[in-house]
Amino acid sequence: MPHRYAVILILLSALGFGSMALFAKLAYASGMSPAMLLTLRFALAVAMLAPLVWIRRLPLPRGRALLGFAFMGLLYTAQSQAYFTALLHASSGLVGLLLYVYPILVAALSIAFGWERLDRRTFFLLLLAVTGIAITLGGDLQGTPLGITLGLSAAAIYAVYILVGGRIMAGTDPLAGTLVIMAAAALGNGILAAGGESGLPGGMLAWGATAAIALFSTVIAVACFLVGIKHVGPSRASIISTLEPVITICLGMVVLGEQVSAGQLIGGAMVLTAVILLASRPREQAASGAPAATA
Repeated sequence: MPHRYAVILILLSALGFGSMALFAKLAYASGMSPAMLLTLRFALAVAMLAPLVWIRRLPLPRGRALLGFAFMGLLYTAQSQAYFTALLHASSGLVGLLLYVYPILVAALSIAFGWERLDRRTFFLLLLAVTGIAITLGGDLQGTPLGITLGLSAAAIYAVYILVGGRIMAGTDPLAGTLVIMAAAALGNGILAAGGESGLPGGMLAWGATAAIALFSTVIAVACFLVGIKHVGPSRASIISTLEPVITICLGMVVLGEQVSAGQLIGGAMVLTAVILLASRPREQAASGAPAATA
């Protein structure tokens, strides 16, 4: 595959993940709860992905690997619940920006566990990112403390998700592993939805937003990222993916009429700069080999 087509696939993936918050806001307008929306998202994604895995005759993980991917599904359940619930208490742009703290947390945890060395460059990039977050959270934000806490929690859980995936991904096809993760997430969110009062989407707009999240923001986004990363490499794919929060902020402003303060723009630019430079580090790590999934 030509390099430019692989880049286009990564950009399409970023558009899919970045637009998820917009679709979620539209679904919430019909009275849906995050648990019901996520249950339908992952159930529909499994229904779309399972035939592909079957047609390609991809073997599903077994034994300890199966348990590991099921655990990742539980992590994904918790991460998605935090992210989608945060959208009820903060603007989509702010939540999208807070989620993108996860590459910084991955680097920090890798250093803490001794998997990476804290050199001067990494230290200053982490300092830049933390400063950017502080400026962002200290500005005039469209979000409550609960929304900000949930957004940061989603980032922290996703960082653990990536680190776990990097340890168990070897020997398993990414699509087969992703299918197990989504099935476990559908089950976990289904259990949470069963205890709530929210029903199925009401109206074509809510069903369309839910289907868009499942197809465009999950299956297509994951598939495009997995294909693209094989041709451009994990570092370049990570750099391109930093467009996700930018897309989320732009869609929130254009479609939902959300406001973005100067402090949020400055702090967000600092965070994204740190993420890009961290992602461009020459390193031999498997952490980015985890099945792709954002929120």
